[in-house]
Order: sequence, then C-alpha cells, then structure tokens
Amino acid sequence: MIRKTVHAGTFYPRFGEQIRTQIESWIAEASPAPESERCLGLLLPHAGYVYSGRCACLGLASIAKESLDAVIVLHPSHQSNHFDFSVSPFGEYETPLGNLQLDTDIYAQISPQASQDINLDYHRLEHSLEIQLPLLRYFFPEVKICPVMIGNQIPAVAQRLAEIMYSVVYRSSRRILILISSDLSHYHDAQTAQDMDGRLAKHFMNMDASGMWNANQRGKLEACGIGGILTLLMLAEHYIAIEPRIIHYTHSGKVSGMNSQVVGYLAAKIVH
Repeated sequence: MIRKTVHAGTFYPRFGEQIRTQIESWIAEASPAPESERCLGLLLPHAGYVYSGRCACLGLASIAKESLDAVIVLHPSHQSNHFDFSVSPFGEYETPLGNLQLDTDIYAQISPQASQDINLDYHRLEHSLEIQLPLLRYFFPEVKICPVMIGNQIPAVAQRLAEIMYSVVYRSSRRILILISSDLSHYHDAQTAQDMDGRLAKHFMNMDASGMWNANQRGKLEACGIGGILTLLMLAEHYIAIEPRIIHYTHSGKVSGMNSQVVGYLAAKIVH
C-alpha cells in the first residue's frame, strides 16, 4: 500500500527538480557536517517550504555525513487527539524525488503497542509527516522510515513512547535516528513569538521536559508537536555524554514581511 503525495504543489513544489534546486540553494550556506557526531534525535519544522524549508534543510545538513539505516518520524496529528499514538501502516511513501520504504522491522516492534484502528485518512492526509519525506529522500535516499503519529500530546504518552524508542534504538545494531516534526508558536506578533520560542529552546538546551510542559500549560510557549519533543527529551535521559544543540531558528515573518502573526520554526538536535 503506497501513501501518495497529498500536499505536493501546495506545501512544497510538485516536481523533484524544483525541490532539489531549493534544497541545494539552502544548504550552500550550511556549516560542514561533523564527521564524528552521532545524532540521537533531530527536531525540524513542517510548514510550507517557502517559510520553513531552509530551517529544516540546515538541520538535516548538520547530520548529512551520518550513515543512517532508518528514521522514526514522530509527528503530531492535526486532525484528532482521541488516540495516544499510531504507526503509519503504509509500506511505501511517494515523494517527487522518489519513494521511501517502510522499515518493517521497526513497524513490527512498535505497532502492537499503538492505536492501529484509527481512520486511515489521519495518516494519509497528515502534512506534518509528508513535509519531511522529500527532504529525507534528498539527504538519505536509501533510508527506511517508520512514521509514528502522536494524538494525545501529554507527558504520560511521551514517557511511554520514550521507553519504546529506547528499546527499539538502543537494542538495535542498526543506526536509527529519531526525527521530531513540530512547528513552534502560532500566530503571535514577531516579538512575542521569539520570546515564546526562546523559552522552548532554553528548555530544550537544558533537556528539561517537565519545565517545557509546565511552561506550555501556562501558555508561555507553544509547539504543535510538543509530544514528540517531550519524547526526545525523555529518551535522552537514558544516555550519558549527550549534548543538545540549536541549529537554526526563524519565523514566517522573516519571509512574508508580515510580523503581526507569525509561526516559529526551530531546527535542533541532541548528539551523543
């Protein structure tokens, strides 16, 4: 079963060569990817490429020299939150740059613990996954993926997912990356957005999941994929000698010029 592209031509260009040209223009300014680092988890935005594509590509360029076997994509559902999390059942994922294959081994490990009886359209239509797929295909054309969609974005679900991620990643002899798909604050003026997003970045750098959640509950920061971010921070607690890094921050107003209502975008990672 193939997941067809739904958002090509809207969130990102319809044709592969257009996407390739965009990516190559964005990463021309990227710092060289370190040779020796191993990235545990990478946070990327998922808005239209015109707004967040450069930020996402700078994030991926920072790990481009790693040899990855698989990527688990933790992304939010924008359609429903009545389930904890669900693993996408599609065996193949179409992109304008070529298709990506499901990692059936990871799927077999996670899916028995997930909500697999939800409406298939939740997976088929979700842009927070699809936005990442052409970028993954460009940077890691042979990698296999396992998308996990989070519905109920609360700490208890994140903690459960973190334990599952640790079991899958730590016990594997293969190189598996956790990719978190999330935008940050939504529709505040630019200064308010930068303040809110700065708080989230500070909690990320402190690897403080509880502090981030408490600030979110008080309206001091926002992230539509906060469940995935919390999962990564909780997963990181299992490791020693890890280091969080901010790669790039921006917001939509820097492209549109409309600073009265912006959306924040962050690329960040945890390496070990």
